[in-house]
Amino acid sequence: MSIPMKDIAQQAMVDISDYEVELTDGRFGPVPAHLTARLEDLVADGAGLAVCHGLSTLLAKHGKDIHDEADAAAARDYLEAIFRSFTAQTDLSRHTPVVMDYDQVASMDVDGFNKNTSFTPNSDHTDSREFLTTKCVHFDAATTFIANVYGPNTNIDGGRPIVCNTREYCSRAGVDPADLIELMPHSYNVAVKQEHVEAILADHAVVVDSDLLNDMIMVVLNNEVDGGLAHAGSMPRLVDPDKPGKRPLRHMELQFADGQNLNNWYRHYRLDMPEVNVRVPEVNTSDHDRYHRGVDRVLTAHGPSARG
Repeated sequence: MSIPMKDIAQQAMVDISDYEVELTDGRFGPVPAHLTARLEDLVADGAGLAVCHGLSTLLAKHGKDIHDEADAAAARDYLEAIFRSFTAQTDLSRHTPVVMDYDQVASMDVDGFNKNTSFTPNSDHTDSREFLTTKCVHFDAATTFIANVYGPNTNIDGGRPIVCNTREYCSRAGVDPADLIELMPHSYNVAVKQEHVEAILADHAVVVDSDLLNDMIMVVLNNEVDGGLAHAGSMPRLVDPDKPGKRPLRHMELQFADGQNLNNWYRHYRLDMPEVNVRVPEVNTSDHDRYHRGVDRVLTAHGPSARG
């Protein structure tokens, strides 16, 4: 029996402030075992999604403020520790269609509103390049589980994470996962082909809603094309166009030392190794509009804010 995406999102909510944790010398930890087990239940053994929220409440319990940069950094580090604990406990081989010798979790901090450079935690297969983090419906390449941390934003409306049940779409529409995706220009990631996007957004997608001006969330996904969930972002805009905006993100993913793993992954999905360009396509070109504009439409929202 299939589960609607809004129900998957509802069941995925994890209030981090419900889990007691110590704060020592500005760092949270260790990660409670039952919190790691909760992510295992939701992401590895369940529908493939967990949404961790309530970081502002957790910080306040310890006399800290999410609008303080050092306190926000401590919260992001704690979320990363949670993700690392989850992946360390998970049998990754159960979720990969080809053998992948993952040997590390890599993380990177970026600004999801402004253009960024040097998005390159693994120099063995990733060149430094410009990129924008609001993208079309896509999968990150060759990394079974990913986590994205959002917030707190400054002067930004929108830019909310979107999760898409492409697994359910492929099953209903009779689409082979390898036929769902295409290479993105100047990126190692893969995009859902345009011919499938409207149906997926209409019937198999949900916006993860939260107060990203005053809180922080971590979206953890089973990101594998074959059996996982795709993701995107709604279009971020300045609330006050005369003031600068900040949309801090932290991305985490599994990586490997041997570049042959990447080649094997693309071959499994009948794709060539991408030729990555250094520069993002110019604004108002077809490649830029297709792959970097974000999702600029109204979708059903579910999350801590939507639940009231």
